[in-house]
Amino acid sequence: MSTDALNTLADYTADPNTETVLVLVAAKLAKNLRIYKAIDALGGASEFKSPRKSEYPRRVIDLFAERGKRIGLDAAEVLVRAVGHDLRRLSIEIDKIVAFTGDEDTLSRAEVEQVMSTTAPTSVFEFIDALGGRDGRTALRRLAALLDEGESIHGIHALSVRHIRNLVSVAALSSRSGGGVGLGAIMSEVGVRDWQARTLVRQAERFTPAELVDALRGAANAEAEMKTNREARLAFERWVITVCDD
Repeated sequence: MSTDALNTLADYTADPNTETVLVLVAAKLAKNLRIYKAIDALGGASEFKSPRKSEYPRRVIDLFAERGKRIGLDAAEVLVRAVGHDLRRLSIEIDKIVAFTGDEDTLSRAEVEQVMSTTAPTSVFEFIDALGGRDGRTALRRLAALLDEGESIHGIHALSVRHIRNLVSVAALSSRSGGGVGLGAIMSEVGVRDWQARTLVRQAERFTPAELVDALRGAANAEAEMKTNREARLAFERWVITVCDD
């Protein structure tokens, strides 16, 4: 909305229609604006702030605790990686896991993965693993299933780019150390758990450094095409095929 329009709403708050309720929603709103100050003075301003991406696993642990369950950080990270950064969907999946595990107080990563594979035919991490493993056929099947389930093609693209960047980081670390990089260095540099570091090492070995750079460039080109072309899915699928073509 324009500044003039926001100021009109700010004026309205001085004498609102008592028979109506006006709700304003914004992704971002500066607190020094007249509209914010006017609504806040009436006690009507509320902020619902999403956690930072790094905080989601801890939030998942808290959500399990609210349901009387304990879960480790590695299991929470598996769930976040599979579901994404959507608290509503994470809460739904947590309810499923709690229902499937019954009276158990402490849940392991293996149990979370088992329930996820049972309740969700396809998860994002399965697609990412296929992409990193250069298994084009599986990646395209997983992608199709994800899109059929309502996943955002742009969200999947973002996660894919992040994974390729992690592979680039691992390849760079390996190159600097002469091929003897340890898991601890990868965990510290990339910000992943030990089991994720092992997967990244294994997958990075399937690419040359030049192929990983080309994959990132191709992802940028695909994103530009996805934003300007109605065939966003086709543009992304072409990129997936290029990445997996070895």
